[in-house]
Amino acid sequence: MLASFDPVALDQACVDLCNKMPVIDDSRLDRHLKAHGHEDPNHEYFHMNHPDAEWETCLIHAEKIGIGTRAYELVKI
Repeated sequence: MLASFDPVALDQACVDLCNKMPVIDDSRLDRHLKAHGHEDPNHEYFHMNHPDAEWETCLIHAEKIGIGTRAYELVKI
């Protein structure tokens, strides 16, 4: 569970944590990575599943208009 008063930082942290998770065997992402020869574990998983996804553009714009910042400190409790 993540929490923050900064919605942009919260979304960025969620993306970063999702991208660090191991790929589930025989999942759509796993099949896509294998079919396209991507062996690098640092691929951006959201884009790999949905190439037209513009999640990062949204966060960049939100930061630009002052909703929050993409920088964060993850504090585990």
